Amino acid sequence: MSINLPRLAIFGDSHYACLRRAQTEGLVDLSGLEIEYWGHVGRRFRYLEFRDGAIHPTDDMTATRFAKFNEKGRRFLPAADFDYVFFMGCRIDVSSVFIAMLDALMRGQYLSLGLRRAMLRRRLDTLYAYAWAKQMAALGLARIVLHPVSLWGLGTPHFDAVISDPLRRATSQARSEVWQFIADEMAQDQVTLLAQPDHTIAQGIYTDPIHNTVNSLGEVDYCHRSAGYGAIIYQLLLDQIRR
Repeated sequence: MSINLPRLAIFGDSHYACLRRAQTEGLVDLSGLEIEYWGHVGRRFRYLEFRDGAIHPTDDMTATRFAKFNEKGRRFLPAADFDYVFFMGCRIDVSSVFIAMLDALMRGQYLSLGLRRAMLRRRLDTLYAYAWAKQMAALGLARIVLHPVSLWGLGTPHFDAVISDPLRRATSQARSEVWQFIADEMAQDQVTLLAQPDHTIAQGIYTDPIHNTVNSLGEVDYCHRSAGYGAIIYQLLLDQIRR
């Protein structure tokens, strides 16, 4: 028996391309789902704001560019039109906090609850897209789900230089504990965290290179993800909605 899924908005920066590719390549079953994409490259996010229950561009050029990627040509994203809004990437990068907490955990160093909260909130307060997620969630019109920017792919030169041996030995249990802490804190803002799936992790702290992409110059892109990764995230999101 088919399940009629709710109205879903996918809002994101360049990181949401993996979701569109997963759909285009038929890697995920989205039947019965009313879905819209709304987003652009991250640098255009500087020209967005949240007001009147919606995310709005602050100028006509940005509105036109965002509308270009939307099935209905929307120039803004209203919470009231959807049951779920999924923030994909959106320049919401908590990896610095995740890494610091995971490193301390693997070294056996104690970080108090208050310190961990301060570390995370300090980071979240710098992320304007997270503020929009909070504001949208507070309206109670749509459920807000969020998948932050994924961890850097294995082989990233500048990332390798700052990764400690304890991080490379990080366990699934340790990663899960840190993600759960972040999820619990975001839940205080009525935002549901969709954490990076543990089976996409390699060598403790990296995204498995199978999920890396290749840029227009034929170079490995350690930041953006493959259609296969998009399918994994889509399936987790659909499971979240069905629950």
